[in-house]
Amino acid sequence: MRAHILISKVHKWVALLIGIQFICWTLGGVIMTWIPIERVRGEHNIAEQPPLLVEAMKLEDLLHKIGNPQVVSLTTRAVGGIPAVVVRDAGGIHGIYALETAEKLTPVGEEVALAIAKADFAGEAPAPTAELIEKSAPSDYRGPVPVWRVEMNDGEGTVLYVSPDRARVVARRSDVWRFYDFFWMLHIMDYGSRDNFNNPLVMVAAGTGLLFVLSGFGLIYFRFHRRDFGLKAKRRQKAA
Repeated sequence: MRAHILISKVHKWVALLIGIQFICWTLGGVIMTWIPIERVRGEHNIAEQPPLLVEAMKLEDLLHKIGNPQVVSLTTRAVGGIPAVVVRDAGGIHGIYALETAEKLTPVGEEVALAIAKADFAGEAPAPTAELIEKSAPSDYRGPVPVWRVEMNDGEGTVLYVSPDRARVVARRSDVWRFYDFFWMLHIMDYGSRDNFNNPLVMVAAGTGLLFVLSGFGLIYFRFHRRDFGLKAKRRQKAA
């Protein structure tokens, strides 16, 4: 009886401490299983980018114009409708240059940032607007600044973040992403950056939750009897 009372008290008080978080964990799990992660990431609105094929002679000419750096790799792609080449050296990205003029395209301005966002977006975007974020990053963006924040003004609240230095979309956000992110925050209990799954708060809560479950199993021993499973009735019938 003493053990029964002790386990009951532990279970009751632990339930009071962890109960709300258990609801958050369960609700977060439901949200995460119901919403496809591809939709959260906005993959359904990513436009297919055709490959940009360039003659080797043009690449050689470009390298000659920019001073023949020690190239590690060359990548061709369109930047706001302009055929461009991403030149990487041993130190990283040497620069992004227009294929025909060898003009350095980075950092990109507002007009090019809008063009990059439009080319990336497969949905309807009647009148997108761009804003350069230079200091504090918005709550739905956790990358480096400066960054162009391009609102697509569609029906899904889509915002594309375009890096001025990389000349490409680096993050895609929407109302679905923000909804999902809120429950992700509750799930991992990181109310700041929302990306630390190993923070002390969730570790303590998980340990407390384990105590709650173990004490619940302890109560099963005292609360269930053989007659609950019809075991005694079966034994009497067999003896008869």
